[in-house]
Amino acid sequence: MSAAPIGRERDIADLLRIVRNSRSVSLVGAGGIGKTLLAVRVAEAALPAFEHGARFVDLSRVSTRDQATAAIGHALGVPEAAGASAVESVAMALRSRSVLLLLDTCEHLTPALGGLCEELLAACPRLHILATGREPLRVGREVVWRVPPLALPPSPSPSPSGEPRPEPACSPEEAVRHEAVRLFVERATAARPGFRLTPGNTEAVLRICRMLEGVPLALELAAARIRVLSAEQVLERLDDRFRLLAAGADGLPPRQRTMRAALEWSHDLLSPEERVLFRRLAVFCIWTADKVGPVCGFRELPAGSADRVHAALVDKSLVTADVHEDGAVTYRMTETVRAFAAERLAEAGEEDEVWRRMLTTAAPYLEGLAAHLTGRVDWDERMLTIRMLDRCLENTLQMLDRAVPLGLVQEGLRICVALRFHWFVRGLQTQARTRLERLLAVPAARTPVRARAAAVRSEMLLPLDGPQGAASAAQEALQAALACDDPAQGIAHTTLAMASLRRGDGAEALRHGRRALRLAIASGERLTEICSLGALSQIARSRGDFDSSEVFLTRGIAIGQEMGDRWCVARCLNALGVVSTRRGDMEAAARQLGEALNVFIEMELLPDIARCTAGLGYLDLARGDVSGARRRLSCCLRLSVASGRRLAVARALEALGGLAAAEEQPERAASLAGAGAALRASLGLVAPHAEAIRAEAAAVLSEEAAEEAWNSWRTLPLEQVVERALFFPTPRRALPSLLTRREREISVLVSKGLSNREIAERLTISQATAARHIANIFQKLLFTSRTQLAEWVQRNGLAP
Repeated sequence: MSAAPIGRERDIADLLRIVRNSRSVSLVGAGGIGKTLLAVRVAEAALPAFEHGARFVDLSRVSTRDQATAAIGHALGVPEAAGASAVESVAMALRSRSVLLLLDTCEHLTPALGGLCEELLAACPRLHILATGREPLRVGREVVWRVPPLALPPSPSPSPSGEPRPEPACSPEEAVRHEAVRLFVERATAARPGFRLTPGNTEAVLRICRMLEGVPLALELAAARIRVLSAEQVLERLDDRFRLLAAGADGLPPRQRTMRAALEWSHDLLSPEERVLFRRLAVFCIWTADKVGPVCGFRELPAGSADRVHAALVDKSLVTADVHEDGAVTYRMTETVRAFAAERLAEAGEEDEVWRRMLTTAAPYLEGLAAHLTGRVDWDERMLTIRMLDRCLENTLQMLDRAVPLGLVQEGLRICVALRFHWFVRGLQTQARTRLERLLAVPAARTPVRARAAAVRSEMLLPLDGPQGAASAAQEALQAALACDDPAQGIAHTTLAMASLRRGDGAEALRHGRRALRLAIASGERLTEICSLGALSQIARSRGDFDSSEVFLTRGIAIGQEMGDRWCVARCLNALGVVSTRRGDMEAAARQLGEALNVFIEMELLPDIARCTAGLGYLDLARGDVSGARRRLSCCLRLSVASGRRLAVARALEALGGLAAAEEQPERAASLAGAGAALRASLGLVAPHAEAIRAEAAAVLSEEAAEEAWNSWRTLPLEQVVERALFFPTPRRALPSLLTRREREISVLVSKGLSNREIAERLTISQATAARHIANIFQKLLFTSRTQLAEWVQRNGLAP
């Protein structure tokens, strides 16, 4: 272990206080986490508090209590005394002395060492013990400190759907502020003096530090390879991390000269039951305590013993417990430990069997969970469930990938169907589609679960492949469901309704939508009922029948409220806000869209946030708030691009086209609409809104000019389209129609040179009200002075 400490300043300060006030302190953590170096630094810092100093005792090579006692005596310089036991000799030497005893690497001696320490602490009132190991000593009043990894730079958080987000830019100066990076750079520089952190290699170093999870030993061993490799080459080879890190580290104990040796040292100290559970846990990326027994408890490890053995692995720091903000407790292994455990699992020949148990236990569990969520469930419980499924997503996908090779297609399909709600909420259509298609590709007789899985696949295809592919898949699913007389017919008809609507066939859409609703009501499938009501509301809205659209959405809201499902309610409120805006009920629209947005933000649903923000932008435009509409619709476009959904981007571009039309910028409006229509065409969708914007532009421009503007952005790269869409030119002219009657009246008075006080007296209102009206006028017309407003009044002929 290196003698130079990197980071840990806060840990040392906190531990110094604890060691001074607590007689038994144990630093626990996995191999290579830096327990020994931290303990040495704390002991050095604590020397002034101990009159007779500190003593370091290396227990890594002792195997019995007597040998440990002898090692302590040797460190203290206590000679063996005739007629006295070694413990008595050590206790006598320490009885009147103020000493800090640092016992390093204690895990293999527990509980014998714990008993020895109890005796020494009882006999020596001024003795303090600082121990390191994978688990506590379990002596009275022991303070246990779990040593954390070194601080890491924040990684780009995944979206709730699991899609990766771009690596944030980070300069070398910013990166080196983090402990893990600082350690890597210092050790790399020692290995190759010419090494330094540069803008070119910073990202690679950041990713190395994250992959090695801030574990000091792993970082030091990786940095040692900088002697012959670049940072980028080290990163490329980290997948085979044990081979890469096999180079010896001079000065380390043999057990820590490689990551494999460090892990083998820990593994060899496990009991037979602990070794069994350790390797079987490798199938999990993350897990909860209730999953351990059903999946891992069989043969040599009875299910009834699994909880006890699991707790032991947590104590030994091979398993890490994480407490989340919502109070949930999950467990995991670091990636390095998990890779080692997976090797042990493969060597034991148990890999397929454990994965098989995971699949066969997950299917009924998730089906039960799905059935539970169709009833009345409090929102807090729903959110806990959603977050649990979020955390387990990687496990779920890996498990489904194993279903076909293990011959458990039926179980895989059951899991996919049970997770339908989660696929929907988190926008996981791509992941769901991939697994469903792989499972459905295995030839088998028609069964209800296959029919239902085919129906779920069809609705996942709608946002991915457009209406044509979704409709074809839905027809196949409908035939399968009819053959089995399965209620999945309702899902298929809903998909067909939406596909028909997007192709512009309103009559066909209405036929399928009504059939879907009848089937959903008859089967009692609440999610399908809400989906069919949503489809019917969109069909009605496309015909301008806002009353019927509102009725369908209100029914959907009632069902969602009955279930306690605020997400379903929010989706309906979002659509209802659009309807209210078109009907001119601005207050209702603001309330409905605001409530929906709060739920979407709480759930971190980027596509839904984008769509709701667009609704608020349309509301601002309807109110005449041009600056507000610009801000909202620009935000909608950015969010839509970040979501990676072409249809969402198309909608955002069309919304900005509508704004440009309202601002009397017909060329820009047609260009934005044309770009949106091109994206829709790439998905096989019609673009009625975009076409309406083009027709409006053509009424102002010539047909030829409108056509030229329509095509001008269609062939540009999306990045350029977005850049142009977010650059707002000065409006051709601000329209009087943007102002209310009172605002036009006040504008005229301003143009006559009246002050706020004079305007207030003339209209019998307060000065504050007059000032607020003028501020609103400036915001709507994008003006900054009374002179601009006065000129605008004269230009538009508002003054009498």
